[in-house]
Amino acid sequence: MSFVQILEALRHYGADVLLIALGVTLLTSLLEKTVLKSCSKKVLAILPFAIGIVIFVAYRMISTCLSTEELLSAVEDGFGCGCAATLYYVVYTQLLRGTSKADPLLPLLGFLPEDVQAEAAKKIFEESKELSEEELLPYLKEALSAYCDLPEEELEAEAEILAKYLLELR
Repeated sequence: MSFVQILEALRHYGADVLLIALGVTLLTSLLEKTVLKSCSKKVLAILPFAIGIVIFVAYRMISTCLSTEELLSAVEDGFGCGCAATLYYVVYTQLLRGTSKADPLLPLLGFLPEDVQAEAAKKIFEESKELSEEELLPYLKEALSAYCDLPEEELEAEAEILAKYLLELR
């Protein structure tokens, strides 16, 4: 589909569809951060589309008394609203939402309690930037021991893995 075809499709549906789609994108983002935190990414990918159709049809039903023919038109425009909401949501999540620089450490911190992993990843990543190669391993042992109670050998092994990983990231 060319850019002109996309613009033509957006022009066809009108401003109400696009504004409702924008609202659906914001609603989906809010739901993702609150109620649906543990929801799978597959469901979140479909969510703006489904919500867009439902909200647009409800909007059209409220704004006009629908006959059967008008209901089919509302569902068609609702489909366009769902498509636009999905497009907005993808652009928002992939391009506009900031990504954390601590994310590369999260997979390596699975041995920490889940509630402190993000905090530990951010702190360790930020504070280790300024450390020399010799200072890194002792710092990591101390930092990791503050977040968990591992035996000395395991703590040493985890700190060495993190040290090598952080040195590679530099």
